[in-house]
Amino acid sequence: MTPLLSCKPGAARNNRAWFGLGLARAAFTVLIMLLPLLLLGGCGAPELHADAALTRNVRLELVDWHIVGLWVINCPNCWFRVENYNEVPIKNVTLRYKTYGYNGELLDTGTYTMDGEVGPGRAKNFIEQYLGLVNLESDMLSVELVSVDAENH
Repeated sequence: MTPLLSCKPGAARNNRAWFGLGLARAAFTVLIMLLPLLLLGGCGAPELHADAALTRNVRLELVDWHIVGLWVINCPNCWFRVENYNEVPIKNVTLRYKTYGYNGELLDTGTYTMDGEVGPGRAKNFIEQYLGLVNLESDMLSVELVSVDAENH
């Protein structure tokens, strides 16, 4: 069996080639792992053009939620009910979420905007809403309504 590193004369060139290939593989692996962070790093909170009066007349309810991802990629999957008490349809329902650990310590915060319209005087269920990546130890979730837009904007 041939050893990975050889101490024979003239083997230094082969060892350098092997190490160079290993470094290239390591650099490529790190780049692939960091690529999603680099691409998504510029994503921030959505720009809010909301009407405070519209938002006051909307009720957000977290009906149910659970974590999906099998401890590899943890993401809250939620069922929300939005009730619109306004006289105009609303869209871009934006909420702020927080996750907490087993002992109540704050782990993650973020914002999420739901696609879809809720008619005037109506309620709508938004199921299978994937909020985003959260800490593996997330045990509790809280949400609060941030803003809504009028459908005619």
